[in-house]
Amino acid sequence: GGVYFSCVARGPNMFGEEGREMALIRDQMGDFPLVGFYGNGEISSNRLYGYTGVLALFL
Repeated sequence: GGVYFSCVARGPNMFGEEGREMALIRDQMGDFPLVGFYGNGEISSNRLYGYTGVLALFL
């Protein structure tokens, strides 16, 4: 399974429709349990990022 974290600035604003990011992931990786949500900025190391998507997979 997996969890997808997407910046709130992405989604329909960037792709023009709801669910497009999830569809892109499923097109590339196949059908598997996947949930996701929007966040307002992503933190990594000592920086705050925007317009990013993070996919965490559980094997």
